Amino acid sequence: MANYMAEWNTQQALPESFVALAQQIYQNDPHWLGEDEASLRAQFSAQNTWFADGKAWLGVIENQARVVGFVNDKQMVDGEKAAFFGFWESTDNLAANQQLFAELSAWAKTQGCTRLYGPINFSTFSANRIRIDAFEYGAFLGEPWNPPYYSKLLNALGYEERYRYLSTFSPLDEIYEFVQNIYLPIKPFVEQKFVFEAMTPEFWLAHLPQMYNFVNNVFRENFAYTPIDYAAFERFCGQSFANKFCPKTSILAKTHEGDIAGFFLVYPDYSSLVNPKNPQAIKLNDIRYNEHYPLIAEGSRIALAKTVGVAKPYRAFNLFTSMSCELTMRSKGLYDMMCAPLMRSDNPSVSFAAKYGKSRVHHYALYQGTL
Repeated sequence: MANYMAEWNTQQALPESFVALAQQIYQNDPHWLGEDEASLRAQFSAQNTWFADGKAWLGVIENQARVVGFVNDKQMVDGEKAAFFGFWESTDNLAANQQLFAELSAWAKTQGCTRLYGPINFSTFSANRIRIDAFEYGAFLGEPWNPPYYSKLLNALGYEERYRYLSTFSPLDEIYEFVQNIYLPIKPFVEQKFVFEAMTPEFWLAHLPQMYNFVNNVFRENFAYTPIDYAAFERFCGQSFANKFCPKTSILAKTHEGDIAGFFLVYPDYSSLVNPKNPQAIKLNDIRYNEHYPLIAEGSRIALAKTVGVAKPYRAFNLFTSMSCELTMRSKGLYDMMCAPLMRSDNPSVSFAAKYGKSRVHHYALYQGTL
């Protein structure tokens, strides 16, 4: 089963050619953070609850390219049923991709879809987008990473950018005073409305059903967002997830009545610890903040201010900006660089990140095509 192109059956084993391709493409890439084979196989098995109401199409041409299509009745974009493509990896071979995407598109049309978006691995809870530039800097954990020719291939296939995204990086010692000067004068007024506590793994896990409802309500307006069931949320955002974020800088914002108004999760960049080229590489699922943050070399400690949500009633209070300032103040002495990662370029949060000063910027894109 070297080449394979068909609707996926979760009772099958993934083709070895599908599993091997990423290893082949990135074998000499010092920045690639790997692909966990056990996790990959589990995602395409009956263990994955996504398949309860979702269908996938899988295609691979041995040693050349692979892609997976995803369709779900809840998967609506701009009021239309949409298909996603993901797990895309390829050599610089246009012909192989033309064959795969033609077969995928034909299948998606039979499912009633009119457009194809990606890369998105199952849903936007998982890896999505491609990297466009700044390849010389490598990738932080969770950042899109791919060969530079991927955007060229998608353009040649007739796909266009739907949205551009960016990450900004700034040395903490360059922005701390700026943030302090704008935040401290207004902090007493902010605290009249909100209480800022440390978001800890213990709180997150103890309130996981509440956080599930909060996340679905807050993020459902995001582009291409597909709701997931609680079992999937627990898999994505349960114990292993909570082990990784930084409890010293992550923020939980509550009203004085005790309601959750928002949260901001900060992660150390663990990429140097999980890089498979590291002889002492740690498996991603085994990463724990308390154990592994101290192993990150001083001078290269990057705080990824990554996951933020603000409940709709509190968005008029500039809670995003206040939490951003609060976590920056708490980062002094713990991190060397602040990163505002993976923001959509038209998001209002970009303007705040720009005020931080942008010593470095990485860009990404999500693509769309008409079927």
